Amino acid sequence: MNHKIGDILQGDKDEFNEAYHPVVYIKGSNEAPIAVVLTHGGQNKYPCNIKLSGVYDTKDLSDQYFVSHFIQKLPDWGKYNKVNKLSQSDLNLILESIQDVSPITWDDYKQYTKNDCPDHKNTI
Repeated sequence: MNHKIGDILQGDKDEFNEAYHPVVYIKGSNEAPIAVVLTHGGQNKYPCNIKLSGVYDTKDLSDQYFVSHFIQKLPDWGKYNKVNKLSQSDLNLILESIQDVSPITWDDYKQYTKNDCPDHKNTI
């Protein structure tokens, strides 16, 4: 199955340090998508997170955010399966908000934002 932009994917290996969070497919291969991560963590703690208008996690209906950096998901985290589809308005928000030219791994992202994100200063 070829994923389409805006598909919400979940990796087979959903342990916390693997494919724990669902992602929104933007581009890349089915095995290693370049995506943005969906999360429930708000901007007061994570300045790179932007609130979505829709709720896409049917297990947890609380507010949802996306991490506004392209994240390269790793192939060894398992096959990625489509679990939902983003609304066009939320997909547009993501595409307008992403500043990264190149994707980074999750570990690189954590290091990049260790002392606050240089791209998204916490103003709260």
